[in-house]
Amino acid sequence: MAPERTAAAVFTLDELWLLQSVVRHEMAQQEQWAAPPASLDLNDQVAEALVRCEDTGLKETALILTRHDCLIIDYTTPQAAKAVDGKAIGKSILMKSFRARQEIDSGLMELANEPEAPTHEQISEKMSEWEGRQKKGGR
Repeated sequence: MAPERTAAAVFTLDELWLLQSVVRHEMAQQEQWAAPPASLDLNDQVAEALVRCEDTGLKETALILTRHDCLIIDYTTPQAAKAVDGKAIGKSILMKSFRARQEIDSGLMELANEPEAPTHEQISEKMSEWEGRQKKGGR
């Protein structure tokens, strides 16, 4: 099975707090939906991003979105949503998810398979080669 396409989108701290208020980890009768507007993965990612911002003093951070995540944001985020200070942020969040969806759908970012981890034997062989070069004074 091919890996699911994703796109990164950078959200401000205010935008993350709004996402936290609308993105749920589950919903009633979600098994009846083709693409339920709830996601444990997206909910976790938003929570982790908020903790990261809090712990490091960041004012924004990226989320890695799937097409389903973009649809959840589209379904749950009101266009007229505002931050606590009254600044309109709903449209900004939606536009970020629309652009991410467009990037995912167009396949602009080519996916690469994760390389397989080297075996213990391969690591030992490379270490022996490196040690041999070090003894000879080379790189």
